[in-house]
Amino acid sequence: MSRPSIFEYAGGAAAFRALAADFHARCVVDPELEHPFSHTTDPHHVDHLAEYWGEVLGGPPVYSAERIGHSGMLDIHARNGMQPPLVAAFVRCFDEAVVAQLPADPSLRQTLHDYMVWATTEVMWYDAKDSVVPSALPMPRWDWSGPAT
Repeated sequence: MSRPSIFEYAGGAAAFRALAADFHARCVVDPELEHPFSHTTDPHHVDHLAEYWGEVLGGPPVYSAERIGHSGMLDIHARNGMQPPLVAAFVRCFDEAVVAQLPADPSLRQTLHDYMVWATTEVMWYDAKDSVVPSALPMPRWDWSGPAT
């Protein structure tokens, strides 16, 4: 018997929507992150974030089919001066939202933490002012063992 995807185990789309909303609320009031997050003017940001994370973590391909795909997401976050204190705060807020919103399972929490460390590292690859994000990058996929692609 195979283990359900992280997306399914966590509670599906509703759980990822709650996770994204909690995470965003934490970032807006965080001393390190409030400034960059105060400039998020997209009223659908939380929904898009939930769709992105859901897809990466085993859910349906909503983000890549209906939004800007992985390259587009990276390009939005590229060249923004993402310094280590911001990265650490971002991961901390994510971990806190996971604890608040998702099942209390140490394996789930560790897998999601590892994913976010990996994801922020990838964003940092494109932080230099002259960075160019390649077009049509495949959507990353994570399972219980880590990156699946």
